[in-house]
Amino acid sequence: MSEKINHKSHEVHSNHESHKEHNEKLKAHVEQRAKNAKHEHEDNIEKIRTNVEKEAHSKHEKSHKKHEKELQESEQPILVNKEIKGIAYKRTLRKTQSKLPPVSRAFSKVIHNPMVDKTSEVAGKTVARPSGILFGGIFSFIGSSLFLWAARHYGYEYNFLLFVIFFAGGFFVGLIIELLIFSIRRKVK
Repeated sequence: MSEKINHKSHEVHSNHESHKEHNEKLKAHVEQRAKNAKHEHEDNIEKIRTNVEKEAHSKHEKSHKKHEKELQESEQPILVNKEIKGIAYKRTLRKTQSKLPPVSRAFSKVIHNPMVDKTSEVAGKTVARPSGILFGGIFSFIGSSLFLWAARHYGYEYNFLLFVIFFAGGFFVGLIIELLIFSIRRKVK
């Protein structure tokens, strides 16, 4: 029996040694793989770094080329025509009207109606000349004052229609004077 125990203890001992050797080999193998894996990752990291640098460099070149292209395009004059001006005018008008109180907004919409706006522009260029209004006001004041003095002094009745007549006469005199001054300046130049 002691032989059996010895034999078993010898088997256990040899099993233990072979197991130990196996563990040693396995440990060496794992360590070797760990070293190789470390080198593989370093190689991968280097590859990734070079790819990232190339990509960053190409992106930088693309953005630089795009910036140069934008600069060249910005140097070219942008043509502004009536249509673009009209669109900008309408946007500004709508934006401004939205900030107004309701009553002012309604009045602004009436005033900026295209028909009223065109009529106002034409009248501003022809009828409502500053020189005509100035001379009309001066003539109506002086003429009405003189006629009022004469009517009181000689006992006549004052006619209010004369104020309008004096204003219209002064307006036309002012337009004629402005036209003469304009033509003289044009000849001098």
